[in-house]
Formats: sequence, C-alpha cells, structure tokens
Amino acid sequence: MDLSSMVNQKLVQFEYQAASKDEVIRSVGQMMAEAGIVNDKEKYIEAVFKRETECATGIGMGVAIPHCKSDAVNDAAFALIKLKNPIEWGSLDGEPVKFVIQLAAPDSADNVHLRMLSQLARDLMDDDFRDGLLCASSIEDIKKCFKKGD
Repeated sequence: MDLSSMVNQKLVQFEYQAASKDEVIRSVGQMMAEAGIVNDKEKYIEAVFKRETECATGIGMGVAIPHCKSDAVNDAAFALIKLKNPIEWGSLDGEPVKFVIQLAAPDSADNVHLRMLSQLARDLMDDDFRDGLLCASSIEDIKKCFKKGD
C-alpha cells in the first residue's frame, strides 16, 4: 500500500500544542471534517474513542496510532501530528507520545484500515523510518519517509 500518496497537507501538523490524548483526537476529528474525509465529525470522534477503550493505540517508541472504521468516514485517510511536547497516551512501553498517526477508514468490505495499519506497523518497526518521522519538519520530509517505507 502506497501511504506516501495518502499524505494530505491538510492533515499534517508540526509542533502541535496539545495537553491530552483526548484533545489530539478531537482536534484531528475537526481536521478530518474540514478536509472532507468524514461526514459526521462527532460520530467519527466517538468511534475513535471507542477503539481507544478496546486496546491501547500508543504502540510505544513515542508513537500512537488511534484509528477507527466507521460509516462516518468518506475516504480512507490519516493525519500526522508531531507534538510540541510529549503527552501521556497509555502506551504499551509506558512512555509518552511524540507523534500521532490518526487513521480514518470507511466501514467497507475491503478492510482498507487493516492494510493501512499493517503497512504502518511494518514502517514503524524500521528505526530510520521512525526517526525520520520524529525529526520531520516539513511535508516534504514526511513524504520522503513514506517513500522510503514503501
């Protein structure tokens, strides 16, 4: 799956100020709505929070991947949020999160969210990819990271 082609400048934020996981999830929900990715912002945000209660999305290594599959989503997409200050996420390694990749996927039979998660998991296991994301300061840096990961 070519995630680099899915990088949307409207869904990328650097040095993002947030005090909590809830604030990030809600802010990304707003970004998704403004970008036309979701047709019902509140339903999308509710689905992401529901997923958060089922299993930790703070995967460790300073990264969280909150996500959901919902009929509130028009098109598969993801937001990339580089936090100004790390925040507590309940990560598997107990460390705070510095980078959030929030996914939105339509509730469809093709299970695009599983393909997205699978590709991200592979990419994030690569130290160079992860370090590239954490050091990125432009949309071009982000796209380069994903091009290398493909």
